Parts: sequence; structure tokens; C-alpha cells
Amino acid sequence: MTDIPKRTLITMMNALSSGVVPRRGLEYIAVGRRRETETFVGDLEDTSEGGGAFRFISGRYGNGKSFMIQMVRNYAMDKGFVVMDADLAINRRLTGSKGEGLNTYRELVRNMAVKARPDGGAMESLLQGWLYPIMDAEGPDPKAVRASIRRATADMSGMTFYQDFVYVLGAYAEGLMDGRDDSPAIRWFKGEYDLKSDARRDLSVATIIGDSNWYDMVKLWAEFGVRAGYRGLVVFMDEAVVLYKLQNRASRSNNYERLLTMFNDIMQGKSSHLSMYVCGTPEFITDPDRGLYSYEALRSRLVSGRFENGYDNYLGPVINLRPLTSEEIFVLLRTLRGMHEQRYSYESGITDGMLETYLRTVTATIGGRDMVTPREITRDFISLLDTLHQNPNARFSDMVEGRHVDADADPDDDLIDDLEI
Repeated sequence: MTDIPKRTLITMMNALSSGVVPRRGLEYIAVGRRRETETFVGDLEDTSEGGGAFRFISGRYGNGKSFMIQMVRNYAMDKGFVVMDADLAINRRLTGSKGEGLNTYRELVRNMAVKARPDGGAMESLLQGWLYPIMDAEGPDPKAVRASIRRATADMSGMTFYQDFVYVLGAYAEGLMDGRDDSPAIRWFKGEYDLKSDARRDLSVATIIGDSNWYDMVKLWAEFGVRAGYRGLVVFMDEAVVLYKLQNRASRSNNYERLLTMFNDIMQGKSSHLSMYVCGTPEFITDPDRGLYSYEALRSRLVSGRFENGYDNYLGPVINLRPLTSEEIFVLLRTLRGMHEQRYSYESGITDGMLETYLRTVTATIGGRDMVTPREITRDFISLLDTLHQNPNARFSDMVEGRHVDADADPDDDLIDDLEI
């Protein structure tokens, strides 16, 4: 097994043992998903050429949706893209009566990342990396700097809110020239102004970012990122099941309408250098009463073609993550065993035959291979290795063979089930 850097290894083991997806090191444990990955790679190439893609990633809990988007996120950064990501939640949706859409934008911007800043918080470095060469070329002349900013972004001038965007860019440049690190421009870019009057007072602009226009700002970030030397912007939104579980029909419909607007915008080429991925459960998409299929305009765009006849389609708007094969799960177990041994500098004594026994036991008691999720396999196997490592008298056969393993309950069974907004 390839040696993994110590810090990355520790971070990965801590995350995996807790049932969450680590931000780093996913390439060390990636198995399967070849055809899905090929689709995402193709999307990135289209994005870099000025196009983009909007896809829904569908899979049941623990089946690898979050893992998949983190893999794509890391790959995109490595290939020179700006990325944003956010987990949707009760107070972070696409739109709402209490600024839920704005909260999503704030989370996306907070998690803006590039290869040099992979953990987020890259917005200011992105701005400064583009502005400093302009400031160096124009000298300490604010008017000259503003004029240069406009020339460099002139081909963005037809975009919504362009005028305010470049004006605030100029204000931020002036703050940098004055040595200020508390520029109100940063508050504006982050969507932290609640009142237009405050923005007008501080920045002389009439627009603030809110529920109705945050997606327009995302499109501006995509185009600005290209001017700053990146290949485009890729946006990820996970936990979209939150929208499905909203009890209020009008609230669900408003969010689905916003999804439709973004979907049409990207797929019709009204945006450029922008791709977006939304993750949810199969019910979130196909439920005719509360899922995306309950919104006819979305259903007509997402429903499978009449001639697919049960075959997988990895080029359509919905990518259904298939379960890992037994062979792929076995490879994952071997990798986890090696990681655990490297993490604690020991020999576990777990043979490939024992791994096969473990896999047979889990699949037999849970109800078959299709019922075993990567999250369950990873978390439970690391827990088993932890126990064996700490208890030298414990025997693998006593702990595994003949044991009954219950499948995980839906972790979000009661998630906002009674939300009435």
C-alpha cells in the first residue's frame, strides 16, 4: 500500500471512523465509480470551454454521494477550477421567507476553495491575486485602477449586477492601497449586508445580495474566476433531501422553482464556465407527491427516456449511484486494513480470507450486497480493527463469525418532519 502523509492519514481515519467523508486523501480509498467519474471529467472540460453542466446525484443514505462530490471537488481544484460547496439545511435552502437562500450563498462563499486554499476561505486570495498586478501596473491612482478593472472585465458587462460588482471591486482595491483589512467590500461580496441603505452609505452601491439574486452573483464569480486565471467554477450542494422533507407545499414548490431556474440557465447556456451538482436520495427526485417529480417542469426534464430499458445512463441530468460490487468492497476493506496498520504502526494479522469472511457475514445479515453501504462498511470495519488492536486477547472469529449485523436506520427519519414553513 502507498504510504499516506501522516497528517492526511490521521484526518482520514478520524473522519471515516465517525461515518463522515474526509476533505483530503479520498484518492487513497476510491474504488469503482469509473463511469460516473468519466462523466464528471467530461463536464469539467465543457466548463473550461465556457459551457457547464447541471446534474443531480442520486443515492440512498451512505451510498457514496458525499464521497463522490468530494472526489470531484478535489479533482476540480487540482485541475485549476474554483469550487464552492454547501450542505443544505433547515436554514440553508435555495429560497425562503427568512433569508434561507442568502444563507446558502454565504456558505458557498465561505467554502470557496482553490488548489492553493483547499479548505475554503479563498475569496480574498482570489480577489487579491487578480487585483495586485493591476494595482502594480497603474500605481497609487484609484481612478486608473478602477478604469483598468473595467477594461479587464468589459466582456462581463452584460451580466446582471455587473456594474455594482466591478464598483465594489474598485472599492476593495482602494482599501488594499490604503492598507485597510476591514474593507466593507468584503462584507458585500460575502452577502453580509442586510440593508440597502447601509451598502449605499459604505460603498455607494444600491444592490445587496439576497434571496432573489444570489445565483446571479454565483454566475459573476464563475466569470470573474476565469479572468483571475482559473478554468471555471464548480458548485456542489449536498443534503438536498431537506427540500423534499419540507411539509409546506408552497415552500417546496418555491425551492423547486429556483432549482428549475438554475437548471434551465446552465443547460441552455445562459451561464458560462459554471457547473452545478445537487445530491439527494432517490425519493427526493422521484417521489410523485413531494419530490422533484411532483413539480411537472422538473419531472419532464429529469424522467428517464422511454428507450433506456433499464440500462444505466451516466450522461443524463440524473446520475444514479449504483451499489459497489463485492469485488470493489473487498478492495476497500484491504485498503482500510492497510491504512489502519500504517496509522498505528503494527501488523493486524487480518488476512484476505478474514476479509472475505467479514464481507460474507455483513452482506448475509444485513440482507444482501445491495443493502450494504460504503459508509457502513467503512465505519464498522475501522471500529472492528480498533477493538482488535486495543484488545490483544480478542479474536476475529469470535467477533465476526455468526454475528448478526443490523442495517443503519435512516439517519434523517425525523429530520424536520414537522417543519411548517
